[in-house]
Amino acid sequence: MKSVYGRIFLTVSIASLLMLGLGTAVSFLMVSERIERLAGQDAAHVAAAAAAAIDRGGEPALRDWLRAEEARPGHMQVLVVDSTGADLIGRAVPAGLAMRTPAVLKLDPADRSRSLYASRWIPQVQLADGRRFAVYLVERNPSWWDGVGIKQLPILLIALAILMSGAVAGILARSFSRPIRELARATRSFAAGLAAPEVSGRVIARNDELGALARDFTAMAGRLGHLLKARDRLVRDMSHELRTPLARLNVALELLRRRDPDGRLEGDVARLQQQVDRLDHMIGSILSLSRLDAMSAPPKFQRIALAPFVEEVVEDAQLEAAQRHCVLGLLDAEGLEVQVYGSPMILGSALQNVLRNAIHHTSEGTHIDVRLRVQGGEAAIIVQDRGPGVPVDALEHIFEPFFRMDDARMRQPGGSGLGLAIVARAMRLHRGAARARNLPAGGLEVTLTLPTLTVGAVPLEPDYFSEPPTPLTG
Repeated sequence: MKSVYGRIFLTVSIASLLMLGLGTAVSFLMVSERIERLAGQDAAHVAAAAAAAIDRGGEPALRDWLRAEEARPGHMQVLVVDSTGADLIGRAVPAGLAMRTPAVLKLDPADRSRSLYASRWIPQVQLADGRRFAVYLVERNPSWWDGVGIKQLPILLIALAILMSGAVAGILARSFSRPIRELARATRSFAAGLAAPEVSGRVIARNDELGALARDFTAMAGRLGHLLKARDRLVRDMSHELRTPLARLNVALELLRRRDPDGRLEGDVARLQQQVDRLDHMIGSILSLSRLDAMSAPPKFQRIALAPFVEEVVEDAQLEAAQRHCVLGLLDAEGLEVQVYGSPMILGSALQNVLRNAIHHTSEGTHIDVRLRVQGGEAAIIVQDRGPGVPVDALEHIFEPFFRMDDARMRQPGGSGLGLAIVARAMRLHRGAARARNLPAGGLEVTLTLPTLTVGAVPLEPDYFSEPPTPLTG
Protein backbone atom coordinates (compact mmCIF):
# COMPACT_ATOMS: atom_id res chain seq x y z
CA MET A 1 0.00 0.00 0.00
CA LYS A 2 1.37 3.38 -0.93
CA SER A 3 1.64 5.74 2.01
CA VAL A 4 0.28 9.28 1.98
CA TYR A 5 3.69 10.40 3.24
CA GLY A 6 5.28 8.48 0.39
CA ARG A 7 3.08 10.29 -2.12
CA ILE A 8 4.00 13.63 -0.57
CA PHE A 9 7.72 12.77 -0.59
CA LEU A 10 7.57 11.56 -4.19
CA THR A 11 5.64 14.61 -5.36
CA VAL A 12 7.93 17.07 -3.56
CA SER A 13 11.01 15.25 -4.89
CA ILE A 14 9.74 15.43 -8.46
CA ALA A 15 8.84 19.08 -8.00
CA SER A 16 12.33 19.81 -6.60
CA LEU A 17 13.97 18.05 -9.53
CA LEU A 18 11.79 19.96 -11.96
CA MET A 19 12.59 23.23 -10.24
CA LEU A 20 16.32 22.43 -10.30
CA GLY A 21 16.12 21.50 -13.96
CA LEU A 22 14.15 24.61 -14.78
CA GLY A 23 16.60 26.80 -12.89
CA THR A 24 19.52 25.22 -14.70
CA ALA A 25 17.79 25.69 -18.05
CA VAL A 26 17.00 29.32 -17.27
CA SER A 27 20.59 29.98 -16.22
CA PHE A 28 21.94 28.26 -19.35
CA LEU A 29 19.59 30.17 -21.64
CA MET A 30 20.43 33.45 -19.96
CA VAL A 31 24.16 32.96 -20.20
CA SER A 32 23.96 31.57 -23.73
CA GLU A 33 21.86 34.45 -24.97
CA ARG A 34 24.13 37.05 -23.37
CA ILE A 35 27.20 35.35 -24.82
CA GLU A 36 25.63 35.20 -28.26
CA ARG A 37 24.60 38.83 -28.07
CA LEU A 38 27.89 40.15 -26.71
CA ALA A 39 30.34 37.89 -28.52
CA GLY A 40 28.46 36.30 -31.35
CA GLN A 41 29.03 36.71 -35.06
CA ASP A 42 26.97 39.91 -35.25
CA ALA A 43 29.06 41.51 -32.50
CA ALA A 44 32.25 40.38 -34.26
CA HIS A 45 31.11 41.95 -37.58
CA VAL A 46 30.29 45.22 -35.80
CA ALA A 47 33.71 45.24 -34.13
CA ALA A 48 35.36 44.64 -37.48
CA ALA A 49 33.46 47.59 -38.99
CA ALA A 50 34.55 49.78 -36.05
CA ALA A 51 38.17 48.73 -36.55
CA ALA A 52 37.88 49.58 -40.29
CA ALA A 53 36.59 53.06 -39.39
CA ILE A 54 39.63 53.55 -37.10
CA ASP A 55 41.92 52.49 -39.93
CA ARG A 56 40.31 55.04 -42.21
CA GLY A 57 40.53 58.06 -39.94
CA GLY A 58 41.21 57.25 -36.32
CA GLU A 59 38.96 58.42 -33.50
CA PRO A 60 37.02 61.07 -35.55
CA ALA A 61 36.15 58.44 -38.16
CA LEU A 62 35.06 56.06 -35.39
CA ARG A 63 32.81 58.74 -33.91
CA ASP A 64 31.27 59.47 -37.33
CA TRP A 65 30.71 55.78 -37.90
CA LEU A 66 29.00 55.45 -34.52
CA ARG A 67 26.69 58.39 -35.22
CA ALA A 68 25.79 56.86 -38.57
CA GLU A 69 25.02 53.53 -36.89
CA GLU A 70 22.93 55.32 -34.26
CA ALA A 71 20.87 57.02 -36.97
CA ARG A 72 20.30 53.78 -38.85
CA PRO A 73 16.85 52.28 -38.12
CA GLY A 74 16.75 48.97 -36.27
CA HIS A 75 16.35 47.49 -32.84
CA MET A 76 20.05 46.97 -32.16
CA GLN A 77 22.48 49.61 -30.95
CA VAL A 78 26.30 49.66 -31.11
CA LEU A 79 28.11 50.89 -27.98
CA VAL A 80 31.84 51.57 -27.82
CA VAL A 81 32.77 51.76 -24.13
CA ASP A 82 36.08 52.88 -22.59
CA SER A 83 37.75 51.76 -19.36
CA THR A 84 35.65 54.17 -17.29
CA GLY A 85 32.39 52.59 -18.49
CA ALA A 86 31.45 55.59 -20.70
CA ASP A 87 30.35 55.46 -24.33
CA LEU A 88 32.57 57.17 -26.87
CA ILE A 89 29.81 59.52 -28.07
CA GLY A 90 28.15 59.97 -24.67
CA ARG A 91 25.20 57.59 -24.84
CA ALA A 92 23.75 55.76 -21.83
CA VAL A 93 25.42 52.43 -21.06
CA PRO A 94 23.59 49.65 -19.16
CA ALA A 95 24.90 49.37 -15.62
CA GLY A 96 25.97 45.76 -16.05
CA LEU A 97 28.08 46.55 -19.13
CA ALA A 98 29.60 49.63 -17.53
CA MET A 99 30.73 47.60 -14.51
CA ARG A 100 32.06 44.75 -16.65
CA THR A 101 34.03 46.83 -19.18
CA PRO A 102 37.10 47.68 -17.01
CA ALA A 103 37.69 43.98 -16.38
CA VAL A 104 37.17 43.18 -20.05
CA LEU A 105 39.71 45.77 -21.22
CA LYS A 106 42.37 44.46 -18.83
CA LEU A 107 42.38 41.15 -20.67
CA ASP A 108 44.39 40.38 -23.75
CA PRO A 109 42.00 40.62 -26.74
CA ALA A 110 43.89 37.79 -28.42
CA ASP A 111 43.00 35.42 -25.55
CA ARG A 112 39.87 33.54 -26.71
CA SER A 113 39.64 31.16 -23.75
CA ARG A 114 36.11 30.55 -22.54
CA SER A 115 34.74 32.20 -19.42
CA LEU A 116 31.39 31.80 -17.69
CA TYR A 117 30.43 35.41 -18.33
CA ALA A 118 32.20 35.58 -21.74
CA SER A 119 34.40 38.44 -20.52
CA ARG A 120 37.25 37.19 -22.72
CA TRP A 121 34.99 37.00 -25.76
CA ILE A 122 33.95 40.66 -25.85
CA PRO A 123 35.31 42.24 -29.08
CA GLN A 124 37.72 45.16 -28.60
CA VAL A 125 39.09 47.94 -30.80
CA GLN A 126 42.24 50.04 -30.20
CA LEU A 127 43.15 53.59 -31.25
CA ALA A 128 46.57 54.70 -32.34
CA ASP A 129 47.28 56.23 -28.91
CA GLY A 130 46.79 52.82 -27.27
CA ARG A 131 43.33 53.36 -25.81
CA ARG A 132 41.12 50.34 -26.06
CA PHE A 133 37.33 50.13 -26.22
CA ALA A 134 34.89 47.27 -25.76
CA VAL A 135 32.31 46.93 -28.54
CA TYR A 136 28.78 45.86 -27.49
CA LEU A 137 25.71 45.15 -29.57
CA VAL A 138 22.65 45.73 -27.38
CA GLU A 139 18.90 46.24 -27.67
CA ARG A 140 17.73 49.83 -28.11
CA ASN A 141 14.61 49.09 -25.97
CA PRO A 142 15.63 46.26 -23.65
CA SER A 143 12.93 43.91 -22.29
CA TRP A 144 12.58 42.80 -18.68
CA TRP A 145 14.70 39.79 -19.55
CA ASP A 146 17.66 42.02 -20.36
CA GLY A 147 17.32 43.58 -16.91
CA VAL A 148 17.82 40.21 -15.26
CA GLY A 149 21.45 39.72 -14.49
CA ILE A 150 23.36 36.96 -12.77
CA LYS A 151 22.74 38.67 -9.44
CA GLN A 152 19.01 38.75 -10.07
CA LEU A 153 18.91 35.11 -11.11
CA PRO A 154 18.43 33.78 -7.51
CA ILE A 155 15.42 36.05 -7.13
CA LEU A 156 14.00 34.72 -10.38
CA LEU A 157 14.59 31.14 -9.27
CA ILE A 158 12.97 31.79 -5.88
CA ALA A 159 9.93 33.23 -7.63
CA LEU A 160 9.75 30.19 -9.89
CA ALA A 161 10.15 27.91 -6.86
CA ILE A 162 7.28 29.69 -5.08
CA LEU A 163 5.05 29.34 -8.14
CA MET A 164 5.92 25.69 -8.56
CA SER A 165 5.50 25.01 -4.84
CA GLY A 166 2.08 26.65 -4.97
CA ALA A 167 1.12 24.49 -7.93
CA VAL A 168 2.37 21.34 -6.19
CA ALA A 169 0.62 22.31 -2.95
CA GLY A 170 -2.60 22.88 -4.87
CA ILE A 171 -2.34 19.47 -6.51
CA LEU A 172 -1.59 17.79 -3.18
CA ALA A 173 -4.39 19.66 -1.42
CA ARG A 174 -6.87 18.66 -4.11
CA SER A 175 -5.66 15.06 -4.03
CA PHE A 176 -6.02 14.80 -0.25
CA SER A 177 -9.03 17.05 0.33
CA ARG A 178 -11.29 15.27 -2.17
CA PRO A 179 -11.36 11.92 -0.31
CA ILE A 180 -11.59 13.76 3.01
CA ARG A 181 -14.64 15.67 1.74
CA GLU A 182 -16.12 12.39 0.54
CA LEU A 183 -15.60 10.83 3.96
CA ALA A 184 -17.01 13.91 5.70
CA ARG A 185 -20.11 13.77 3.49
CA ALA A 186 -20.53 10.07 4.22
CA THR A 187 -20.08 10.72 7.94
CA ARG A 188 -22.79 13.39 7.88
CA SER A 189 -25.06 11.02 6.00
CA PHE A 190 -24.40 8.33 8.59
CA ALA A 191 -25.13 10.79 11.39
CA ALA A 192 -28.32 11.72 9.55
CA GLY A 193 -29.59 8.19 9.93
CA LEU A 194 -28.52 6.67 6.62
CA ALA A 195 -27.64 3.10 7.51
CA ALA A 196 -25.23 2.55 4.60
CA PRO A 197 -23.69 5.87 3.47
CA GLU A 198 -22.02 5.71 0.09
CA VAL A 199 -18.34 6.51 -0.42
CA SER A 200 -17.30 6.87 -4.04
CA GLY A 201 -15.41 3.98 -5.57
CA ARG A 202 -12.59 6.34 -6.53
CA VAL A 203 -11.84 6.97 -2.85
CA ILE A 204 -12.25 3.33 -1.82
CA ALA A 205 -9.89 2.25 -4.62
CA ARG A 206 -7.07 4.50 -3.38
CA ASN A 207 -4.05 2.45 -2.36
CA ASP A 208 -3.07 4.56 0.64
CA GLU A 209 -4.19 5.36 4.19
CA LEU A 210 -7.16 7.42 3.00
CA GLY A 211 -8.40 4.54 0.89
CA ALA A 212 -7.98 2.16 3.82
CA LEU A 213 -9.87 4.59 6.04
CA ALA A 214 -12.70 4.80 3.49
CA ARG A 215 -12.94 1.02 3.30
CA ASP A 216 -12.90 0.66 7.09
CA PHE A 217 -15.52 3.38 7.45
CA THR A 218 -17.78 1.73 4.91
CA ALA A 219 -17.49 -1.60 6.69
CA MET A 220 -18.04 0.02 10.10
CA ALA A 221 -21.06 2.00 8.87
CA GLY A 222 -22.63 -1.10 7.38
CA ARG A 223 -22.07 -3.09 10.55
CA LEU A 224 -23.35 -0.34 12.83
CA GLY A 225 -26.34 0.25 10.59
CA HIS A 226 -27.19 -3.44 10.79
CA LEU A 227 -26.80 -3.44 14.58
CA LEU A 228 -28.89 -0.31 15.02
CA LYS A 229 -31.67 -1.71 12.89
CA ALA A 230 -31.54 -4.98 14.78
CA ARG A 231 -31.63 -3.14 18.12
CA ASP A 232 -34.58 -0.96 17.14
CA ARG A 233 -36.43 -3.96 15.75
CA LEU A 234 -35.72 -5.95 18.92
CA VAL A 235 -36.93 -3.14 21.21
CA ARG A 236 -40.09 -2.60 19.21
CA ASP A 237 -40.84 -6.29 18.91
CA MET A 238 -40.23 -6.97 22.58
CA SER A 239 -42.28 -3.97 23.65
CA HIS A 240 -45.19 -4.97 21.45
CA GLU A 241 -44.94 -8.60 22.46
CA LEU A 242 -45.01 -7.65 26.14
CA ARG A 243 -48.28 -5.81 25.63
CA THR A 244 -50.14 -9.12 25.15
CA PRO A 245 -49.14 -10.77 28.45
CA LEU A 246 -49.75 -7.46 30.22
CA ALA A 247 -53.27 -7.35 28.85
CA ARG A 248 -53.79 -10.93 29.99
CA LEU A 249 -52.45 -10.06 33.44
CA ASN A 250 -54.93 -7.17 33.70
CA VAL A 251 -57.77 -9.50 32.72
CA ALA A 252 -56.58 -12.08 35.25
CA LEU A 253 -56.41 -9.45 38.00
CA GLU A 254 -59.91 -8.28 37.20
CA LEU A 255 -61.20 -11.86 37.33
CA LEU A 256 -59.39 -12.33 40.64
CA ARG A 257 -61.14 -9.30 42.07
CA ARG A 258 -64.52 -10.66 41.01
CA ARG A 259 -63.77 -14.02 42.61
CA ASP A 260 -62.82 -12.35 45.86
CA PRO A 261 -65.99 -10.51 46.91
CA ASP A 262 -64.83 -10.43 50.54
CA GLY A 263 -61.66 -8.49 49.62
CA ARG A 264 -59.30 -10.86 51.40
CA LEU A 265 -56.83 -10.64 48.52
CA GLU A 266 -57.27 -6.92 47.88
CA GLY A 267 -53.80 -6.02 49.18
CA ASP A 268 -52.07 -8.65 47.08
CA VAL A 269 -54.09 -7.71 44.02
CA ALA A 270 -53.28 -4.04 44.52
CA ARG A 271 -49.55 -4.76 44.70
CA LEU A 272 -49.74 -6.90 41.58
CA GLN A 273 -51.71 -4.19 39.80
CA GLN A 274 -49.09 -1.63 40.78
CA GLN A 275 -46.31 -3.72 39.28
CA VAL A 276 -48.33 -4.36 36.11
CA ASP A 277 -49.01 -0.63 35.74
CA ARG A 278 -45.35 0.13 36.29
CA LEU A 279 -44.31 -2.38 33.63
CA ASP A 280 -46.91 -0.97 31.25
CA HIS A 281 -45.59 2.54 31.84
CA MET A 282 -42.02 1.38 31.28
CA ILE A 283 -42.92 -0.29 27.99
CA GLY A 284 -44.67 2.87 26.85
CA SER A 285 -41.58 4.92 27.76
CA ILE A 286 -39.30 2.53 25.86
CA LEU A 287 -41.48 2.83 22.77
CA SER A 288 -41.53 6.63 23.06
CA LEU A 289 -37.75 6.80 23.41
CA SER A 290 -37.30 4.36 20.53
CA ARG A 291 -39.54 6.46 18.29
CA LEU A 292 -37.55 9.60 19.07
CA ASP A 293 -34.21 7.89 18.45
CA ALA A 294 -35.29 6.08 15.28
CA MET A 295 -37.16 9.02 13.76
CA SER A 296 -36.57 9.02 10.01
CA ALA A 297 -38.90 11.87 9.06
CA PRO A 298 -39.32 15.25 10.75
CA PRO A 299 -42.38 15.65 12.96
CA LYS A 300 -44.93 18.30 12.19
CA PHE A 301 -43.73 21.56 13.69
CA GLN A 302 -45.81 24.70 14.17
CA ARG A 303 -45.80 28.01 15.97
CA ILE A 304 -46.68 27.59 19.63
CA ALA A 305 -47.65 30.37 22.02
CA LEU A 306 -45.57 29.18 24.95
CA ALA A 307 -47.45 30.61 27.95
CA PRO A 308 -50.92 29.20 27.06
CA PHE A 309 -49.31 25.91 26.04
CA VAL A 310 -47.47 25.48 29.37
CA GLU A 311 -50.56 26.56 31.29
CA GLU A 312 -52.62 23.84 29.61
CA VAL A 313 -50.04 21.13 30.38
CA VAL A 314 -49.83 22.28 34.02
CA GLU A 315 -53.62 22.15 34.37
CA ASP A 316 -53.65 18.58 33.04
CA ALA A 317 -51.12 17.59 35.73
CA GLN A 318 -53.14 19.16 38.56
CA LEU A 319 -55.10 15.98 39.25
CA GLU A 320 -51.98 13.86 39.69
CA ALA A 321 -50.48 16.51 41.98
CA ALA A 322 -53.65 16.57 44.07
CA GLN A 323 -53.31 12.85 44.73
CA ARG A 324 -50.07 13.62 46.59
CA HIS A 325 -51.60 16.68 48.22
CA CYS A 326 -49.23 18.95 46.30
CA VAL A 327 -49.92 22.36 44.81
CA LEU A 328 -48.79 22.75 41.19
CA GLY A 329 -48.89 26.26 39.82
CA LEU A 330 -47.62 28.38 36.92
CA LEU A 331 -46.06 31.62 38.19
CA ASP A 332 -44.99 34.86 36.51
CA ALA A 333 -46.49 33.95 33.14
CA GLU A 334 -49.16 36.63 32.80
CA GLY A 335 -48.61 38.96 29.88
CA LEU A 336 -45.71 36.92 28.58
CA GLU A 337 -46.08 36.73 24.80
CA VAL A 338 -43.44 34.51 23.25
CA GLN A 339 -43.63 31.89 20.54
CA VAL A 340 -41.55 28.80 19.88
CA TYR A 341 -41.44 26.46 16.91
CA GLY A 342 -42.05 22.84 17.69
CA SER A 343 -44.30 19.81 17.95
CA PRO A 344 -47.05 20.30 20.55
CA MET A 345 -47.28 16.54 21.10
CA ILE A 346 -43.53 16.01 21.71
CA LEU A 347 -43.07 19.19 23.76
CA GLY A 348 -46.17 18.38 25.79
CA SER A 349 -44.89 14.87 26.50
CA ALA A 350 -41.49 16.23 27.60
CA LEU A 351 -43.03 18.78 29.96
CA GLN A 352 -45.44 16.15 31.35
CA ASN A 353 -42.48 13.89 32.12
CA VAL A 354 -40.72 16.69 34.00
CA LEU A 355 -43.88 17.53 35.95
CA ARG A 356 -44.59 13.86 36.70
CA ASN A 357 -41.01 13.42 37.91
CA ALA A 358 -41.37 16.48 40.19
CA ILE A 359 -44.76 15.31 41.54
CA HIS A 360 -43.42 11.84 42.17
CA HIS A 361 -40.38 13.01 44.16
CA THR A 362 -41.56 16.16 45.94
CA SER A 363 -42.58 15.92 49.56
CA GLU A 364 -46.30 15.55 50.22
CA GLY A 365 -48.12 18.76 51.03
CA THR A 366 -45.50 20.97 49.34
CA HIS A 367 -45.80 23.04 46.19
CA ILE A 368 -44.22 22.71 42.76
CA ASP A 369 -43.46 25.95 40.96
CA VAL A 370 -43.41 26.34 37.17
CA ARG A 371 -41.96 29.56 35.76
CA LEU A 372 -41.27 30.99 32.32
CA ARG A 373 -38.28 33.15 31.49
CA VAL A 374 -37.23 34.78 28.20
CA GLN A 375 -33.68 36.04 27.73
CA GLY A 376 -31.21 36.31 24.87
CA GLY A 377 -33.39 34.67 22.24
CA GLU A 378 -34.20 31.70 24.47
CA ALA A 379 -37.30 30.76 26.40
CA ALA A 380 -36.89 28.72 29.57
CA ILE A 381 -39.47 26.52 31.32
CA ILE A 382 -38.34 26.11 34.94
CA VAL A 383 -39.83 23.40 37.20
CA GLN A 384 -38.88 23.40 40.89
CA ASP A 385 -39.89 20.67 43.34
CA ARG A 386 -39.33 20.25 47.09
CA GLY A 387 -37.87 16.77 47.07
CA PRO A 388 -34.54 15.41 48.32
CA GLY A 389 -32.64 16.58 45.25
CA VAL A 390 -29.95 14.65 43.39
CA PRO A 391 -26.29 13.99 44.33
CA VAL A 392 -24.00 16.46 42.59
CA ASP A 393 -22.01 13.73 40.84
CA ALA A 394 -25.23 12.29 39.37
CA LEU A 395 -26.65 15.54 37.97
CA GLU A 396 -24.95 15.08 34.63
CA HIS A 397 -26.28 11.53 34.26
CA ILE A 398 -29.98 11.86 35.10
CA PHE A 399 -30.85 12.51 31.45
CA GLU A 400 -29.32 9.18 30.39
CA PRO A 401 -31.63 6.21 29.70
CA PHE A 402 -32.15 3.77 32.60
CA PHE A 403 -29.95 5.78 34.97
CA ARG A 404 -30.87 4.96 38.57
CA MET A 405 -29.54 6.12 41.93
CA ASP A 406 -29.54 4.42 45.31
CA ASP A 407 -30.72 7.33 47.37
CA ALA A 408 -33.94 8.60 48.87
CA ARG A 409 -35.07 10.18 45.63
CA MET A 410 -34.80 6.97 43.64
CA ARG A 411 -35.91 4.46 46.27
CA GLN A 412 -39.49 5.51 45.74
CA PRO A 413 -41.36 3.10 43.46
CA GLY A 414 -42.64 4.00 40.05
CA GLY A 415 -39.59 5.35 38.26
CA SER A 416 -38.40 3.70 35.07
CA GLY A 417 -35.28 5.77 34.43
CA LEU A 418 -36.59 6.84 31.02
CA GLY A 419 -38.67 9.95 31.66
CA LEU A 420 -35.83 12.47 31.71
CA ALA A 421 -34.08 10.65 28.84
CA ILE A 422 -37.20 11.27 26.74
CA VAL A 423 -37.10 14.91 27.86
CA ALA A 424 -33.48 15.28 26.72
CA ARG A 425 -34.24 13.71 23.31
CA ALA A 426 -37.28 15.93 22.83
CA MET A 427 -35.36 19.11 23.70
CA ARG A 428 -32.53 18.19 21.36
CA LEU A 429 -35.08 17.64 18.62
CA HIS A 430 -36.23 21.25 19.14
CA ARG A 431 -32.66 22.63 19.17
CA GLY A 432 -33.00 23.24 22.86
CA ALA A 433 -31.50 21.71 25.99
CA ALA A 434 -32.42 20.26 29.36
CA ARG A 435 -30.40 20.91 32.50
CA ALA A 436 -30.82 20.31 36.20
CA ARG A 437 -29.48 21.69 39.45
CA ASN A 438 -30.12 21.32 43.13
CA LEU A 439 -31.87 24.19 44.88
CA PRO A 440 -30.09 25.71 47.89
CA ALA A 441 -33.22 25.23 50.06
CA GLY A 442 -33.69 21.65 48.89
CA GLY A 443 -35.32 20.13 45.84
CA LEU A 444 -34.46 19.82 42.18
CA GLU A 445 -34.80 22.43 39.47
CA VAL A 446 -35.17 21.25 35.88
CA THR A 447 -34.89 23.87 33.12
CA LEU A 448 -36.00 23.32 29.54
CA THR A 449 -34.69 25.90 27.06
CA LEU A 450 -36.04 26.54 23.58
CA PRO A 451 -35.08 29.06 20.90
CA THR A 452 -37.72 31.77 20.60
CA LEU A 453 -39.44 32.54 17.32
CA THR A 454 -39.24 36.24 16.48
CA VAL A 455 -41.48 38.04 14.00
CA GLY A 456 -40.31 37.49 10.42
CA ALA A 457 -37.65 34.94 11.39
CA VAL A 458 -37.33 31.68 9.46
CA PRO A 459 -38.16 28.79 11.84
CA LEU A 460 -35.42 26.24 12.50
CA GLU A 461 -36.42 22.79 11.38
CA PRO A 462 -36.16 19.78 13.75
CA ASP A 463 -32.65 18.77 14.70
CA TYR A 464 -33.46 15.07 14.80
CA PHE A 465 -30.08 14.01 13.36
CA SER A 466 -27.78 15.75 15.82
CA GLU A 467 -25.52 14.03 18.28
CA PRO A 468 -26.71 13.96 21.91
CA PRO A 469 -25.32 16.99 23.73
CA THR A 470 -23.53 16.71 27.02
CA PRO A 471 -26.18 17.16 29.74
CA LEU A 472 -25.90 20.55 31.39
CA THR A 473 -25.89 20.98 35.12
CA GLY A 474 -26.05 23.98 37.35
